Formats: sequence, C-alpha cells, structure tokens
Amino acid sequence: MIEKSVLLPLTPPEAFALFTGKISLWWPPERRHLNDPDSELFLLAGGRFYERASNGTELDLGRVRLWQPPHRIVLDFFMGTDAAHPTEAEIRFAAEGDGTRVSILHRPLAGSQDVWDKRAPIFGRSWDVVLAALRQAVVDR
Repeated sequence: MIEKSVLLPLTPPEAFALFTGKISLWWPPERRHLNDPDSELFLLAGGRFYERASNGTELDLGRVRLWQPPHRIVLDFFMGTDAAHPTEAEIRFAAEGDGTRVSILHRPLAGSQDVWDKRAPIFGRSWDVVLAALRQAVVDR
C-alpha cells in the first residue's frame, strides 16, 4: 500500500471542497491523460471521476465508491490500469492542529495485483506530484 499525505491550512470542509470541486484547477497537467492542456477534470459524488478534453472527448479515470464529505472518498482508480482492473484510492480529510491532513491510501484490488507489483513506484511518485500541486493551490489562492 502507498500512503502519502499533506497538511493544508484549511478546515476539512474547505480541503474536501478544494480536492473535489476544484480538482480541475489544481490537478497537475503532467498527470492528465488526454494530451490537452485545456482538459478539465471532474470528481462527482454521483460516481464519476473523469477528464474531458476541449473537443469533448472524455476518459474515465475512476469510479466513486464512497463519498463522505468532508471526511473521505474511496475510488476505484483506473489510472495506470483500466476499469476492469482498478486499484483503490482512498482520500481522507482529518482535522490536525489548525489545518487538515489530506491522506492518500492507494492499494491494489484483487484484479490489479500484477499491475500493482510493476507500477507501485510510479504510483508513489505520481501521488507526490499530485499532493504538491494540491498544496500549491492553497498557496496560490
């Protein structure tokens, strides 16, 4: 399992709203998949996590399995795998001091163990980039 976290100077509801509702503003361009610098990302309580290119092309990046604002999201995560062999990404938002600890717990599911064994180091580096971008989004506000 990969465990990564970042401490943000926000309340849990603010951190949850930034992570979900403004994901397209802060998610790093080098971690997008449609090769469109103007693509948008959407993470929706209704179940979808996807990217949409400016030409309307959409790519599913995951599926929301659990949506518990402002504390937790659990995704079937397709990045680095596919919809038939997802990994699981759990994002937690916990009050810590005057801020919120945003934690990523990323692990294989039964059908993705082979891919996980090969890609886990890449997943870990990707989460470092994603969490750095999330932190920077707070600095830039």
